[in-house]
Amino acid sequence: MKKFVFALLLACTFAQPISSFAWGKRGHAMVVEIAFSMLDESTRQHVQKYLGKMTLDEAGNWMDQIKNDRRNDYMKIWHYVNVDQGKTYDAAIKEENVVNQLTRVIHELENKSSMSEEDIKKDILVACHLTADLHQPLHVGYGNDKGGNDIHVKYKGQQTNLHRVWDSEIIETENITLNGCLQQKKFFDKEDLAMLSTINVENWIRQPRTQLAGVYDFKDEVIDDAYAQKNKKIIEQDIFIAGVRLAAILNAAFKG
Repeated sequence: MKKFVFALLLACTFAQPISSFAWGKRGHAMVVEIAFSMLDESTRQHVQKYLGKMTLDEAGNWMDQIKNDRRNDYMKIWHYVNVDQGKTYDAAIKEENVVNQLTRVIHELENKSSMSEEDIKKDILVACHLTADLHQPLHVGYGNDKGGNDIHVKYKGQQTNLHRVWDSEIIETENITLNGCLQQKKFFDKEDLAMLSTINVENWIRQPRTQLAGVYDFKDEVIDDAYAQKNKKIIEQDIFIAGVRLAAILNAAFKG
């Protein structure tokens, strides 16, 4: 029955309309595409076997698409973690957040011998999505403004909120592409990439947390073109790094 329910869930939810969540549909797809470009052939074949006919786009966006089904409401708090300004993440606080859930699925995938195929597939989908979420600064932001959702701004003459600007609107208006994100590799040498690939989710949130000062650096509730152009480069780098780390997760779980 569990296998049937999960298969039915996959079949039904891709017919649902897509809302704007972390990195948007386009950003999540790019993270998975970058990761797959960095997988060794054995890992790629193993992961694709579990994904079946799912595309990389679908794999990256599955967790957002299932939000339309109330049965999955328990997963909504997995997409983010709130850490007050000036504070650091406290791993001793046991709560269901993006750090703990991503850590959980990494551990499960690395010890997957007793897991069913449908549970392995689900963990792959969760890893694909939450690795991307973790690298969107407002998904590791402040609870007092709900990760920027309560910060109302005007961008390109339209009313929106800060979270949505970072999720998808800069990606769309600045035409952030897969090739542009892949070009970020030239800024990292082999040692840098090895360090980025070291799996430690608690450490991973430090980098996007350091970007929050710049995220909130605008005036008069207006996001201007200079802000968008400056942060385009940061978003490209964050998406690239998320792809590198997702590749590390999948290689560690499935290589050989």
